[in-house]
Amino acid sequence: MTEQQTDILIIGGGPAGMMTGITAAQFWPDKKVLVVRPEADAVIPCGIPYIFGTLGGTDEDLAGRAPLIAAGGQLLIGTVSAVDRAAHTAALVNGDTIRWERLVLATGAENFIPPIPGTDLEGVFSIRKDYDYLDRLFGTIIPQVKRMAIIGGGFIGVEFADEIRKRDIEVHIVEMLPHLMQAAFDLDACEQVEKQLQSHGVQIHTNARVEALQADSSRKKVAAIQIAGQEPLVVDAVLIAIGVRPNVALGKAMGLTLSRSGGVWVDAFQRSREDPDIFAVGDCAHKQDFFTRKANHAMIASQAAAEGRIAGMNLYALRQPRYNAGSVSVYASEIDGMAFGVAGLTQHQAEAEGFPILYGEARLPDHHPASMPNTTEIYCRAIFAADSLQLLGGQVIGGATTGEIVNTIALAIQMHASATDLATMQFGSQPRLTPSLHPLVAATGDALRRHYHQLHDHRTGGPA
Repeated sequence: MTEQQTDILIIGGGPAGMMTGITAAQFWPDKKVLVVRPEADAVIPCGIPYIFGTLGGTDEDLAGRAPLIAAGGQLLIGTVSAVDRAAHTAALVNGDTIRWERLVLATGAENFIPPIPGTDLEGVFSIRKDYDYLDRLFGTIIPQVKRMAIIGGGFIGVEFADEIRKRDIEVHIVEMLPHLMQAAFDLDACEQVEKQLQSHGVQIHTNARVEALQADSSRKKVAAIQIAGQEPLVVDAVLIAIGVRPNVALGKAMGLTLSRSGGVWVDAFQRSREDPDIFAVGDCAHKQDFFTRKANHAMIASQAAAEGRIAGMNLYALRQPRYNAGSVSVYASEIDGMAFGVAGLTQHQAEAEGFPILYGEARLPDHHPASMPNTTEIYCRAIFAADSLQLLGGQVIGGATTGEIVNTIALAIQMHASATDLATMQFGSQPRLTPSLHPLVAATGDALRRHYHQLHDHRTGGPA
């Protein structure tokens, strides 16, 4: 058993932990930064579904440690079993001890497995951020599957379905809500995603509540899914992709306050309530919505990395402009050339919260002229508060430019941009790379047209 000393100890080496380490090493160069994680080879979380189709192997989805090392940080492969807050020590399962000045919890999340019979059968699995598990899944289990069911129609379920079908496996998505992706998108976007999947042979079961997973004659392996009110759906394998829960075992054992949503409570600088020397970032930390400050369950790598940057900057002194103003919730994905993304509130979410809203829409080609090769139509919807005209959210469906348009919407939300700000936004335009009119500007123009038509007679300019 050995004891070592570090200034900054980060427990967890996913996007949040590694970004905290890189940022801390950059901003506090005189401090020793140590990241402890159990995995020697860590995978890129967002890339996991693509292992099974596009990438073609687990080795193609490895997250490098080079940026942390280049910044001056260190990486230790191990598992922390307990933390003594008073002594500022962390115990590893091998008996070693690490002393620290600042501690950052980046312990991530655990898959949620619903309390239904049969989830322990062979052939039932979830997606873990574990190299060996994923490699066995890719190389041993999936090649034997001919018919798979995915429980859960969110991003992971949809992306996994699209990748698995590329291996000539019959895929069924089972979703309890009326539409896939309904928690993230308005219904018209959900329907387009469903049509795209169905055009590639993915079978979709919505309004479907799973009652049990049934075993085969051996009583060991899954053979069917029992959906309420339906005949059993015969399958070879089942992926459970319902969601995750914060992994807060260490935080709870340390006596840190947990929020009602389950994460470690943190302030705007990612500090825990009990101890200013202890921070939490990523999936294990509490999230608040950017607009309402309600609990937000957006557990995505980009949000985790942003929290890592905030914590890394503020470990030893609070840098006032570097704080967490709340989660905007930015998502994007793609199915066979059709990309879809969302930032902020959807129209349905905004109305449910009680915001009087104004929206605008635009459809236009993503290159100019439209006869340019590989041109794709973009659809953009922008949601504004009807009284202040502040941007609340937006959705985009299109081609390769979708991701960056969604990121532009997210930035505009965080800058508290209004419709009048965006209508006059200056942007670059290039025939092969961009539309002649930015889709967000076009959608904003449509929103303002609707707004002013309510106020003025469009023929005379006088009051309506």
